[in-house]
Order: sequence, then structure tokens, then C-alpha cells
Amino acid sequence: MNGRVWLLALGMFAIGTDLFIVSGLLPELGRDLKLSTEAAGQTSTVFAITYAVAAPILASVTARLDRRVLLLSVLAVFAVGNTLSAVAPTYAVLLISRVITGAGAALYAATASAVAARITSPERRGRALAVVYAGMTSAIALGVPIGNEIGNLSSWRWAFGFVALLAVVTMAGLWGSIPAVPGAPGVSVATRLGAIRAKHAPTAMLTTLLWVLGTFTVYTYLGTMLGDVTHAGESTRTWLLLLFGVGSFAGVMGGGWLADRIDPAVGLTSTIGLLIAVLALLTFALHSVAGAAVGLLLWGLVHWASFPLIQHRLLSIGGKNGDMLLALNNSAVYIGQTLAAILGGVLAAADQLGRLPLAGAGAEVLAVLALLAGAGAQRRSAAEPVAPSEPAVRDNATQTG
Repeated sequence: MNGRVWLLALGMFAIGTDLFIVSGLLPELGRDLKLSTEAAGQTSTVFAITYAVAAPILASVTARLDRRVLLLSVLAVFAVGNTLSAVAPTYAVLLISRVITGAGAALYAATASAVAARITSPERRGRALAVVYAGMTSAIALGVPIGNEIGNLSSWRWAFGFVALLAVVTMAGLWGSIPAVPGAPGVSVATRLGAIRAKHAPTAMLTTLLWVLGTFTVYTYLGTMLGDVTHAGESTRTWLLLLFGVGSFAGVMGGGWLADRIDPAVGLTSTIGLLIAVLALLTFALHSVAGAAVGLLLWGLVHWASFPLIQHRLLSIGGKNGDMLLALNNSAVYIGQTLAAILGGVLAAADQLGRLPLAGAGAEVLAVLALLAGAGAQRRSAAEPVAPSEPAVRDNATQTG
């Protein structure tokens, strides 16, 4: 595999680490800045909502720019944002830094996949895209525990510094290896957003949003729960997060295997159904370290197994607009994370941290209902007879006469 593709994956690894790292750092971050649990959790909200809103807008505005210049620029912005997070003296500055990093992450993720496809030979293009995406899932398995351990050994600030360093290393590698890659004619924001009007797309997006809401209502505050509910020490929390990451990596690989072999709607119903059961059981499992270890491993496995199935289904629904639907699906993911941080914050403020898994399971039940409604409509639509075109009707009438 082209070494440049691995550098692009390293950038995705940095973004994934930045996205998920906050959960494990919330207790220390909150103590240092004198924040409540719910206020600290809103740092994830700001990142997620910026990503969701910025992705389609920035992709349209920068469409004509050379991709090499764009990649280096957004990595620089991303590094600056994380550096600002590391030195933030106040909560307000920290929130501003998360806006900057969210915008940089949104544009890098969209650009890196496109560049990987264009600098790779056609027969290796699918593998190149898989490698770039693997950078994101690997961050759950490795980046988050590493960042959490850095925070334990020194400070949560150094964990953000670690992410900034990853971005700088990626930028340095790409500087001398990525060729000029011309931009393309831009697609307007209205056109990009219009893809959601594709038949059955709204219920598919709603399924994604609720699926994310269910998991991230719990995951956003997982570090705090492992401390307050599980009573796990700092080093133990690192290993528990690692188990979630290992399960996540295995889940996304298994989900990809399933997506190639069974109907995505059937597979997705099964994985989300299992996720409901796992989240409900976490209510009890999190009260011991052993239970948390098993629960987090299974949680990561069944949650991330759904993601390739979601993407496969969207491509089949979207047809020629499949790529735009995938981009909009990313926005749905981050809107779901935003709502999850808000819902989790409300429960945390009410001293109901232990009920977060049940709230998450409830959201997953709604996700299954949305999925079944969409899949049922899709089946009915496929079964409807195709009406003959008007010219064909006229021709038949003429022949009859």
C-alpha cells in the first residue's frame, strides 16, 4: 500500500483520538477548570455540532482548491485548535478551541478519502479507502487509551498536546510526499443537502442519529461513570477504555464482512437489537470492574458492527447520490453526538449517571423502530408495479387500434 495513504490514515487517527479522547478526560478536566460534569461534557457537544454544520459548507466552499494545499492547511488549523485546547485558561477558551478543531476535522475527513482514491491505482482504490477509515477506528482502540494514560501521568492538557503533535507529524509527512491534486467544480450546499430528499433517505438518517444518540449518551460521560459508578482507578480506566476500543475495531471489521453477505437492513436490525440488550445490561455491569470489562468489550463490538451496514444501506438507497448521502450521514452522526451530550448532561445534573445506559437503550429502541419503518416502506416501494411510460401507452393504443 502506498505510504502516502498511511500518512492520510495517521491524520484520521489524530481526528478520531481528538473526537473520543474527551470522555476519559472529563473528571480531570472538570476539576481543573472547576466545571460540573454536564458543563465539561459540552466540550464534546461543541466539537460535534461544529463538525455537523461545517462539513457540507466547507466542502462546497473549498471544492476548487488544490487538495494538497487544503490538506496541509486544515491539519495546521487542527493542530492550532488542539494546542489552544491544551493551554486553555478558561472554559470559554476551551469551547472556542473545540470549534476550531471541529471545523478542521470535518474538512480533513472529507478530503483525505478523496485524495487517497485519486493517488492510488484503480485496482487498489478500495483498499486505500479502507486504510484511511481504519485510522479512525484504530483511534478508539489505541488513541483514546494512550491519550487517557497521558492525562493520568501528567495532565489532560498534555493529552490534547499529543493530538496536536500527531497532526504536525502528519503534516510534515504529507508536505514532501503528496503531489498537487487539483480540485473539482464545486457542488453547492443546497445540492449537497438536497440529497436527503432521496426516497427512504430521511428514515435512514433518523436511524443513524438515534443509533449514535443511544451509544454516546453513555460514552460521552463514560470516564466519569467508571470513576463514580465502577470506582475504577485511573490506570484501570485506561484498560477499560482499551477494551471498548478492541471491541470497536473487531466490530467494524465484522460489520464489513456482514454487509457483503446479508441484507443490510436485516443485519442492522440484529446488531442494534443486540446493542439494546448490551446497554441495558451495562446498568448492572458497570458496578464492578469485571462486569465493566465484559460490558465495554461487547458494547464496542455490537455498536461498531452497525456502521458498515449503515453505510452499505445508504449507498443502495442513494444511488447516484450515494456519496452525498454518506457525507450527510456524517452530519447525522455528529448531530446525534450533540444531542447525546445534552441528554447525558441533563441526567448527570440530576445525579442520574447510573441511568445513562437505560436512556441509551431507549434511544436504540427508537432507532430500530425508525429502521423497520424505513425498510418496510422500501420493500413496499420495490413491490409496486412500474407504470408504463406515456409513449409506451400511446404505442400500445395505436397497435390495438
